This record gives sequence, structure tokens and C-alpha cells, in this order.
Amino acid sequence: MIPMSRTLPIPVKVASRLGAAVVAGFARVGAVVRLLFLCLRSILRLRGEQMPLMLEVTRTQIRFTALDALPLCFLTALLIGATTLLQLFGQLSGFGVESYLSQILAKLVIRELGPLLVGIVVISRSGTAMATEMANNQLSGQLEALRVNGVDPVRFLLVPRLLGCVTSVFSLIVFVDTVALLGGFFVAWLRLPVSFSAFLTALGQAIGPRELAATFFKAVIFGTSIPMICSSYALEVRRSSTELPQAVTKAAVGSLIFLLLSGAVLSLFIYV
Repeated sequence: MIPMSRTLPIPVKVASRLGAAVVAGFARVGAVVRLLFLCLRSILRLRGEQMPLMLEVTRTQIRFTALDALPLCFLTALLIGATTLLQLFGQLSGFGVESYLSQILAKLVIRELGPLLVGIVVISRSGTAMATEMANNQLSGQLEALRVNGVDPVRFLLVPRLLGCVTSVFSLIVFVDTVALLGGFFVAWLRLPVSFSAFLTALGQAIGPRELAATFFKAVIFGTSIPMICSSYALEVRRSSTELPQAVTKAAVGSLIFLLLSGAVLSLFIYV
């Protein structure tokens, strides 16, 4: 009797892997939603004597996430604004639309480039740091020690990072948008006869309620998702320190994928 081959057909393998990825994705969403629910519940149950410590940890998170990232964001935003306007000028100068360059730049920066840049910077700096710190706390037993001593880890570890990250992302988006637009104006001033007052007028015409709404919603969504996704991966570290770099990598990749998907969906919802 000839034994049957255990090798599955390629379509079955592809379907199996796709199904496993879908199941893992839904499980990740469930873990993130659960952490967010615990954070919101802890915020609603805060007592007055707990506020000073909460505010101190939140300020520390804002200083690391926002203030320490300002030099990197400043340089990157300046270059993005300048190079974007140069590319626009090179592609559109022959069509006689130079007067609309500042409006096009404003829409590109505010709608997409600014929030995307801030999200990538926050993931690469703060998201990976959060995942590393939380995974170390999990491995060393500090989270369990806090629970034994009657301290809620969600309230004093996750909530300040959530509040600090939302505040930092919103502030950084406003900062990056401003610097990128000023960098674009500097290039326009060198290449085109554009006054600063005319540039501001064009910006005022380009920035409307939808741009402001996109900035606000992207700041809230990005600032909420990054610490929750990174923490969800970090809390799965159980056995050894070899799991830590894998968890940090998964946290960064997962946060970046969600950032790109949610940004695209939100832009379609607002602008289309």
C-alpha cells in the first residue's frame, strides 16, 4: 500500500496561513480594546489623592515623547516641506499654477505627511521604548509585585502613557505642520516672488474644517493606538528575555501597519 503524501496543496497552505493571520489580527484587536477599556475605566475611577502622581508620570511621558523628539521632528519637517515644494514646483511650473503651490503644499502636509511623520517618529522612539519597558516589567515580576501591594498597574503605568502619548502626538503634529509649511515658504520665497502675507492668505484658503478635523482625529487615533498596541505585545512576554526583542519588533510593525491603515481609512472618510 502506497502511503498518502502529507504535503498539502499550495492553495490550502495559502488559505491556512491567511486564516491564521486573520485570527491573529482579531485576537490582537481584542487585546488592544481590552487594554483601552481598562485604561478608560481607571481614568473614570481616579481619586483626588492619586492625581499628583498620575500627572507627574504623564509629564515625564510628554517630555520623552514630545520635547525630546523636537530636534528630530524639526529637521525632518523642514526638509520635507522644502523638498515637497521643490518637487511640486518642478512638476507644475509648466502649467502656470505657481500661485497655488502653497495651497497644495498645505493640503499635502496637513492631511497626510505631517501626521504620518509624527506617527513614525513616535513609534520608533516612544513606542519601542514603551514595549521594552513593559516587557522588562513583565519578565522581572514588577507588574505582579504592584498587584500584590495593592497598586493597579494599569492606572499607574498604562494610563499616564496613554494620556502623554495622545497629548504629545497632537502637539507634534501641529509643530511638524508649522515647520514644514515654513520650510516650504522659504523655498517658495527663494524661487518665486511670493510675500509672506500672500503665503499666509493661501494657507488660510487651504486650511478648512476638514483639515482641522483630520489633525484632531489622527492625533487621537495615533496617540491612543501606539501605546496600547505596543503594551499588548509587551505583556505577552512570559518566559525569557529572548522574547523581548521579538515583542518590540512586533509592536513596532503592528503599530506602523495600524497607523497606515487607519490614516488611509480616515482620509477616505473625511475627504472623499
